[in-house]
Amino acid sequence: MKGKLVIAGGNLEESEYKIHKYFVENASKHGNKIAIVPTASGNEPIETIEHVKSIWKGLGVDEDNIIIVPIYGDEGSFWRDPPLGDDDEIVDTFVDINGFWFTGGDQYYTHKAFIRKNGDDTKALMKMKEIYETGGIIGGTSAGAAIMSKVMIGSGDNTDVLKGRIKYGYDDYDEENDDYMRIVKGLGFFELGIVDQHFDKRARLLRLARAVLESDNKTLLGFGVSEDTALIYDKDKETLAVLGSGAVFMLDSRRTKNCKTDEKFSFERIEVSIFRDGERIELTL
Repeated sequence: MKGKLVIAGGNLEESEYKIHKYFVENASKHGNKIAIVPTASGNEPIETIEHVKSIWKGLGVDEDNIIIVPIYGDEGSFWRDPPLGDDDEIVDTFVDINGFWFTGGDQYYTHKAFIRKNGDDTKALMKMKEIYETGGIIGGTSAGAAIMSKVMIGSGDNTDVLKGRIKYGYDDYDEENDDYMRIVKGLGFFELGIVDQHFDKRARLLRLARAVLESDNKTLLGFGVSEDTALIYDKDKETLAVLGSGAVFMLDSRRTKNCKTDEKFSFERIEVSIFRDGERIELTL
């Protein structure tokens, strides 16, 4: 039996309880624990951790069954070698964990903690994938949603795309003043397409299209998730559904033509579908 993903678009408000309730109920098995992965929230994410803990305890989770994965975001250009995700003592704490929740913040921190400089998965990420593939659940919001796909949008907006400001990787990333759209490697839990978040509140339609239409990219689908909304993926049943007050926007580029991905990015014909709470997304791949 394979697992589930809860990919939330950020700024959870009226649907926060409902989305976490789904996560907790699907993570809870006798004797299992659930974990908060606060990496994207920086090096002092105490408030974020306590917020998630309070929701889970309100849903009936015993505090002893809530684990904090001690991999905090390294701010600045410093890269650990090996990364924190290769710390055996941390990986050893994953025993009996059946769910991981990635908090919001900056996905840059999560990338450099869980992916090695050569692009390989760290031991922690490999273990998480093993748990997911055997029935576990992986969730996350905002930056915790962006990291889900194999190809990740690291930063940028529509203006950067139109002006041709595209970079690959994080080698020269400036957290405070980055002025590019960046396409980087994600953690790779979600294999059906590329995820973007805060989708209808920020200028991100073109940046998702740009990532999907990357010339060497085999992923032809993009999923833009609204704030206060989650895309639910059941890998065992191979189903996609929507939970929350907003929507999930699916970009399908399989019939797109005349695409240019240089500084004058343009294309013809991309299909955009919108799905709301309780609806399933049917894919014909």
